[in-house]
Amino acid sequence: MSNHDTIDAGRQHLGNVYAKALLAAAEKAGQADQVVGELESIVSDVLNKLPKLDSMLKTPRLTHEERLPILDRAFGGRVSPTTLTFLKVVSRHGRLDCLRAIARAARKQLNAARGLVEVHVETAFPLSDHTRERVIGRLRELLKRDVVLSTAVNDELIGGLVVRVGDTVYDASVAASLKRMAQVTLDHTKQTIRESLERFAMPT
Repeated sequence: MSNHDTIDAGRQHLGNVYAKALLAAAEKAGQADQVVGELESIVSDVLNKLPKLDSMLKTPRLTHEERLPILDRAFGGRVSPTTLTFLKVVSRHGRLDCLRAIARAARKQLNAARGLVEVHVETAFPLSDHTRERVIGRLRELLKRDVVLSTAVNDELIGGLVVRVGDTVYDASVAASLKRMAQVTLDHTKQTIRESLERFAMPT
């Protein structure tokens, strides 16, 4: 395992731990959906778009006391007190570098608590709203649960789709179908050659 993998695994573990604590506090305040949404917005709308602020919050050169006014200026009045307090707790432990992992874990844990199953679909082209709804409906029928769908375009796919449910991948792409057809043809050819050789070698 590389050092990068070790760091990511460590952040994922911390993300799960902090997300659990966050959801416990947010549920107690009746703000779970709001707080998780705010945390995701902080990541996507602030940290991802303002790399200097992101680096400033993560740098070990700043003390927790020096980061507090930065957090207040950046997020005070823009997020709920629960979310802002949580950011300060994470800052005090020097783990603002884990905010992305925390946001992912918090969404996953909240979906699980709501009985939702996360499904990721890759397609060759962007899904229309109509097709997206059809896919969601079909997945609900198959999984017998409500679905949270995320999608991505994969330029390597010729057509069809690849569906990921947890750690399970269902490859229904055209490329996979062609690969399976090629394998079947190859297996059939090998079998034909083997049978021919056996007939040739058989004593008359």
